[in-house]
Amino acid sequence: MATRTFDSSQRDHQVGSRRARIVGAVYYGGFTLLLILILTNQLRDFLPAGVVRRVGYNSEGYTLAILLGGWIQFALPRLSRAAKWPVTLGAAALSLAIALLLYAEILPSQYSTLNESFFALVLVLPYVTLTRPLRGWPPLASLAILVAVVLGVQQSPANSPVVLLAETMAVFILLPIGLDVVDRGILDRAARTVPALRYAWYALLVVVPVTVVLLGTPDRVGGGIHAVLEYIGRVHEGVIAVLAVQLYFAVGLRRTGRPATSNSRPGG
Repeated sequence: MATRTFDSSQRDHQVGSRRARIVGAVYYGGFTLLLILILTNQLRDFLPAGVVRRVGYNSEGYTLAILLGGWIQFALPRLSRAAKWPVTLGAAALSLAIALLLYAEILPSQYSTLNESFFALVLVLPYVTLTRPLRGWPPLASLAILVAVVLGVQQSPANSPVVLLAETMAVFILLPIGLDVVDRGILDRAARTVPALRYAWYALLVVVPVTVVLLGTPDRVGGGIHAVLEYIGRVHEGVIAVLAVQLYFAVGLRRTGRPATSNSRPGG
């Protein structure tokens, strides 16, 4: 009986590893291929013009999805306690240098626009490296940033940092909720998660941006709620990045922590 149980567990582990490799190849390979086609202006050779405009516009989201996913999956597990913060801060500093270079618009526009992905990584890499659990402050941080953005949108000109870095600000708002309220199992295997909450969050990240797009330009012109809708219309890349990372780890790799009713720690 013990041998049979061991064989079954070993087989399940092998199946899980094979599935993880396939899902990882699709995730990283798909986003990398898409990004290469965008950066080399080859996407129009494979997709209709209308689709190219929609898909190609979100290159910042694809870049962040690749780099953040890779950091969580491959870098964090390999960092020793002594090396964790020097390496993390070094990666954040490198991200800042790349962001500033891209922001200077020295390179062609399809490259320069990626500055928001690297600006986001400056804070996101240290954030995901923090030891979990983080107690109750991540959603409060998201709320504070959201309030600051809403107030800033009402008062800032179109060329202000709060507007120009809209996708970055969206990541700062959404990621603490996504990783430390909804999908806590991604960074903390022992955390409890609620499937209903997770899938409601995924749906929200799809429905809100799509609804704003469907409302059209007239409803996004002016002050007040119209300015907020216009801002939401600018943050699709950040939403795509956060949603992609959560779906990859929680759904694709099944990093869902413990069910809310479970008292046992997850295996593996």
